[in-house]
Amino acid sequence: MTYQLITTSSALAAFCAQAAQAEVLAVDTEFVRQTTLYPKLGLIQLFDGHQLVLVDPLAIDDWSSLQQLFADPSVCKVVHSCNEDLEALATKNLLPIVPLIDTQLAAELVGWGGSQGYAKLVQRVCAIELDKSESRTDWIARPLSELQLDYAAKDVEHLLDVYQAMKTELLAKGQYDLLLAEGEHLIARRSSVIPALFRHLDLKNSNLLTPRELAILRELVIWRQQHAQQQDMALGFIFKDHHLLDIAKRRPGSLESMFNIPELPGREVRRYGKTVLALIEQAKTLPLEECPQPFYHTDVFLGFKEELQRITDAVKAAAKASGIPAEFIAVRRQSTEYFNWCWRVSDEDRAQLPVPEFLRGWRRELLLKYLPIPVHVQPLN
Repeated sequence: MTYQLITTSSALAAFCAQAAQAEVLAVDTEFVRQTTLYPKLGLIQLFDGHQLVLVDPLAIDDWSSLQQLFADPSVCKVVHSCNEDLEALATKNLLPIVPLIDTQLAAELVGWGGSQGYAKLVQRVCAIELDKSESRTDWIARPLSELQLDYAAKDVEHLLDVYQAMKTELLAKGQYDLLLAEGEHLIARRSSVIPALFRHLDLKNSNLLTPRELAILRELVIWRQQHAQQQDMALGFIFKDHHLLDIAKRRPGSLESMFNIPELPGREVRRYGKTVLALIEQAKTLPLEECPQPFYHTDVFLGFKEELQRITDAVKAAAKASGIPAEFIAVRRQSTEYFNWCWRVSDEDRAQLPVPEFLRGWRRELLLKYLPIPVHVQPLN
């Protein structure tokens, strides 16, 4: 299929005016994200069923036409595995996108399996094998080669065929509206931000720390996030999660002690060591009763594994009763979010957190009668 490379705002506006007459629009992005916190958008691919365009975001200075198209409720936007695409598009203020269909989630709902790659779906629906040799290209470098542009175009060329095949099955099962509802949820999720004070809860094994160690970890996580945002650095290029956990557990009092922590990169210690030591000392001055606890309401807490298993069992029960695949209803992150909201924050602090995804939208209606709901978080009306 032929495509047009768009490098001016006027050409983008002309395409958007045409695409506004279509029922559906395939969307994909190419970006670079190696050492930065935010993705660097290198290309936007759009296909309305008639014309396929590749938009060069490095050349566009007026995004208003695409903003209007993405927000147009009469044109359904189809993206495959959209989370990172949404993050990349957000860097150009191109959200919200409504209505939104994620074909990877559609594959789960249809019953084709979880985490299906785009190439695999194209092979299944179109019997075409896609070339993925350019998947690791530098999309910021200019000029882009013809091979790179062809590769990018193919990422949307067959997306509408995949979508239509799954839409037919979902309509027959009466589940297409559920897929649309999940698209709304994906957009809404981006405005549901966890306050900095609670970001440490997301670190694996943070529940194994003592209150004083958790106070240190909390300060370290807040500082790392702020530094990453200021410098546009990937979190792992400052300190990886397990490095922060090691620092919190060992509580070093000097640079020499930090250098002795196994696997802690010396370069990062030299660069950030003094700041880290100051944060440790600050957390040490916090009264013990004000330190975060590993768990709250321990008198009725069954245990970490036990409570998580109860949540998992609830999802499975809801899946069985509704006929909706469990992997579509919940991912590990959502189960952990609900667990943390129930057990890892105080009753006073819980009000500062977003309501868990299990208790919003279509998931609330589906899960509420199965979820274990501790007395201390009721009522939920």
